[in-house]
Amino acid sequence: MKKNVVFIACVPNKERVEKYGSFQYFDYTIKTWEYWCKKNNCELVLFQEPFNKDVKRFRINWQKAVFIFDELEKRKIDYNQILLLDSTCMIKWNTPNFFEMTDNKLVAMRDMDNPRWVHNSIQAYKEFFDGYECDIKQYVNSGFIIFNETHKEFFESFKEMYLNNVDKMCELHDSSGTAEQTPLNYWLQIKNIEVSNILPHQVYRCSHIHRKEMFGHNWQLDGTQYEDKTPHFIKYPYIWMFSGFAREDRTNLMKQTWDLVKHNYTIDKNEILLNSVRHKDNFRLSTSRKFKKDLIDFFGNDKHKDMTMVELGCCHGDTTKVFSSLFKSVHAVDWRQENIDLAKEMCDGCDNITYQVSDVVEDEWDYPKADVVFIDSSHDYPQVTYDIEKAITYFNNPIIVMDDYGNSVSKNVRQSIDDKVREERLKIYKTIGESIGYKTKSGWKMNDREGIICNYEEI
Repeated sequence: MKKNVVFIACVPNKERVEKYGSFQYFDYTIKTWEYWCKKNNCELVLFQEPFNKDVKRFRINWQKAVFIFDELEKRKIDYNQILLLDSTCMIKWNTPNFFEMTDNKLVAMRDMDNPRWVHNSIQAYKEFFDGYECDIKQYVNSGFIIFNETHKEFFESFKEMYLNNVDKMCELHDSSGTAEQTPLNYWLQIKNIEVSNILPHQVYRCSHIHRKEMFGHNWQLDGTQYEDKTPHFIKYPYIWMFSGFAREDRTNLMKQTWDLVKHNYTIDKNEILLNSVRHKDNFRLSTSRKFKKDLIDFFGNDKHKDMTMVELGCCHGDTTKVFSSLFKSVHAVDWRQENIDLAKEMCDGCDNITYQVSDVVEDEWDYPKADVVFIDSSHDYPQVTYDIEKAITYFNNPIIVMDDYGNSVSKNVRQSIDDKVREERLKIYKTIGESIGYKTKSGWKMNDREGIICNYEEI
């Protein structure tokens, strides 16, 4: 399955230590991104060895931008979106998954922290680009830029331009102090590439921290009940870019930052699991995040770990993966081979799942006996009623979990359940998932709780 990739250029160029200072700060950047990537099911790719060994001519700043697709291909990494990241960027532990906000566009943030420097760098490269008027108002920072395979052609053309002018680029780099960022801005504008600034730089990327007095805290609250000595740059923005000050101070400042916040970077395996699957807010056929979280809270203990379960209607495997973490074994059933294949892909690495293509409505049931049954196949009345009754009999009165109890579009599931409750064949033990009024990906709102757990007896 394709993943979103965070690509960090962290090549320690020993020949340029005098200019750039110690490269020990890589460690602090990597620690924060390792946590964030695990939490958000992204792949962290560390560019630690140059693609071209001649780093005097092929500077690392350039290599990360022009060889990124070559590097991913060399490592056989299948990607969805790519974040090209500067090694000076630490990420806050609770940063939202910005990959979900891009609308698959090229995303970058405006860079006006030092307008004089930006202006001078534009002027330095202007002659090379035949006097092209690079719009400073559209100038972006290349230390945090998101793109995808649709932009590969653009980056290939940028690489070709660079390879044809390597020595001139080195000369301009040395004379202007600007590497690939300004040429990349020229190329974006010349090629008329749409650049989305949907991520406001004030919120996401904080650079030149000292100039903005963000190392300080709200001293006006000192001595009051609201006293909070958390530095502004930690409290407000998500991405901390340690640039714009003396390079020899970078490692020390990043170490101090890590020591101050490292206790927040603890891995919650359930949160990682929930972030690795889709939910009803972005995939209409799945259950909601709360539904899955409620399943984890209810079944995720020693009392239930040796139970077996059958899922009647596994769809693409998003909820199946959660069941796999809760029970001894899971038997996933769906009527379409395509869905089974997608479920296997979603649950890759889960070795306690078996799969079966079977039409719950039409085929004779031939499933392994189980303690828990998830019914999410038919949504037609009275078929749901029949499925419930058949499950109670076939599995010898199992614990039953059902989705779509509060589906306001198709009320058949709730009607079928309510009928069985009146017949005293079902007893609702607990409601789970989203509540009344929750708006789904399809646009309809729930008129009751999303799901239910039935026929449960205290162990």
